[in-house]
Amino acid sequence: MKSLLAKLLIKYRVDVFKKESLEKISSFHLNKMQLSILFVFIFILSFFISSAFIFFSPIGNKFFELSKKREISELYMQVDSIENLLNLQLDYSERLKLIFNDFDTTKSQINAGAAFSLNSLQSKMTQQDSILLNFIKKLDNESVYKYNQSVLQKLNLQHPANGMITSKFDAKKKHFGVDIAAKENSDVFSVLSGVVLFTGFSDELGHFIIVAHENNFFSVYLHNSSLLKSKGDVVNSGDKIALVGSSGKLSSAPHLHFELWSGLSPIDPEKYLQFD
Repeated sequence: MKSLLAKLLIKYRVDVFKKESLEKISSFHLNKMQLSILFVFIFILSFFISSAFIFFSPIGNKFFELSKKREISELYMQVDSIENLLNLQLDYSERLKLIFNDFDTTKSQINAGAAFSLNSLQSKMTQQDSILLNFIKKLDNESVYKYNQSVLQKLNLQHPANGMITSKFDAKKKHFGVDIAAKENSDVFSVLSGVVLFTGFSDELGHFIIVAHENNFFSVYLHNSSLLKSKGDVVNSGDKIALVGSSGKLSSAPHLHFELWSGLSPIDPEKYLQFD
């Protein structure tokens, strides 16, 4: 290191002559360290001048415009993804309001602060759901029954609980399901494979769970004593999802209130399942 430092500090005399007459103009001393510092200074100065040129020249502006366009494009894709998720949540909320259309949402813990019109559901409904609903609307009651029966059999429809029917399906009285009398804390099963769409508790309905299935089917389970699944859980046909109870003001004895929906229309479970 001493030898290297000594070499860097060796001074050299630089004489400057006129080319034509060889007349000596000036003379100065310089070592290698001073020369290295000069090169570094020139490099830094060149870097700042180049940066200023890129930032403030028309060429630099064009470059940053392209970068901003790329950034805006990425942000647009993120916003579009968030919008799609929001639309799905709006669809789910609207379907829940249809299922609980006789429920006072102002007192409910499940829809607190939410208010969506039924018209927004029609505008946000996915194309696949629209095609399916339009197809079903063109069918008569017998054809709809055969269509649902065929699909539900293929999807391996199971019983929601072991027990007997004490209150039947009656759409005119807004009783969109069946009441199944069963032992308290006995098992409640998912009738089809799907994803848990909603879970919660309300004063009137007690502990409830809603599952979304293929082909636009939904199943609803009310008055449970406790829930075994959470929102977003994937369930298979016949999986335990809750325990029978008598929670909620509308329940007077242990039973399961079960509903089965095809799209936005409730269907009678007894047409497709044989209960005790």
